[in-house]
Amino acid sequence: MEAMNEGEEDRNWACLPPDVLNVIAKCLNEISDFIKFRVVCHAWRSSTPITDLPAQFPLILDSPNYSRDPNLRFYSLSFNKTYTIPSPRALDKKYSSGPSSNGYMATLSKRNFRPVSLLNPLTNHEIYLPACPSVCDHHWIGSSQNQMGEYVILCYGRLCFHRTRLVFWHPGQRKWHRLKLGSAYKNCCHFYIRDMLFSIKRSTGVTKVTSITNGATTLLYDVPPPFEGYPYSAKCYYEYLVEDSLGDILRVSYDLEDELHIVYRLDVGYKNGSSPCWVQVSDIGNQAIFIDVHGAFMLRAGELSGIKKNSIYHLKKPRWETPIPISYYRPKRIDIDTYKIELLPCPLKYPSNWILPNLHHL
Repeated sequence: MEAMNEGEEDRNWACLPPDVLNVIAKCLNEISDFIKFRVVCHAWRSSTPITDLPAQFPLILDSPNYSRDPNLRFYSLSFNKTYTIPSPRALDKKYSSGPSSNGYMATLSKRNFRPVSLLNPLTNHEIYLPACPSVCDHHWIGSSQNQMGEYVILCYGRLCFHRTRLVFWHPGQRKWHRLKLGSAYKNCCHFYIRDMLFSIKRSTGVTKVTSITNGATTLLYDVPPPFEGYPYSAKCYYEYLVEDSLGDILRVSYDLEDELHIVYRLDVGYKNGSSPCWVQVSDIGNQAIFIDVHGAFMLRAGELSGIKKNSIYHLKKPRWETPIPISYYRPKRIDIDTYKIELLPCPLKYPSNWILPNLHHL
């Protein structure tokens, strides 16, 4: 035993083969463990590039807009841990707003409510935006969660859902571009996926699919509601659109009154000659949908420890009549096939966003 202990003391752990280090790093699904692993020595760091991150369970961000804590707080649902980091100085004069994309969040000026930058709250890296031609609100239409998309788009107008104008920005360009829509786009929820604008009419459930190319719009087709007589109400329904790993467009209709999530897949009908339609599905395979007030994204459940497949993870807004502030969201997991709801723990007071950890600027 003494000889074995002496051998352990003399072992040089920095000389572990790179392929072994890479396998170990892939098992570190908590971002803090991955960071600690890389700072042990140069050999461990060079064998685990940040461009090859292990799959990360999304963190929950405590909204900096409502919290009085000068620091940012994140909660790891999979490891039941709360992390606190210094608040980026960029947030001193800005509101965080809109959905996160590749770890970035949009910020608005507290002074004039115009977009200022895209901010990664974990790394304090900031992408500054050109001056915006109009005041806007928190309804941003961004790219997917996993990578920065081609456009960052925001809606603006007099009333929340009466917008018929958009302004959008292409990364690398020096100005925003205006886009005016017709009256048919009033009272719609807008989503931007693959250079197309999906506009769901809140009063009817009809979806308008519009191509956006070089600042011009072309209506491709209308998709009727999921079924005739669709019980649609702007007061009790929320809609989310997301692209899955196979490239299909999924629609999640959330009934606020009945606490019901129904998932549909867009069938464009080109193969069999039929018209585009929404088809209800009860199985999305080895995937999970993450929803917060700003938007939704999908992740493959098999790549992440703790994520259950064929599920929806929702930072849920409580009913209006409850004494809890409307900015308070409770995380829940919903089985898509059985509609079973599981309340998930969260010690944060104002959980607002799912944040997918991103280390490319560390």
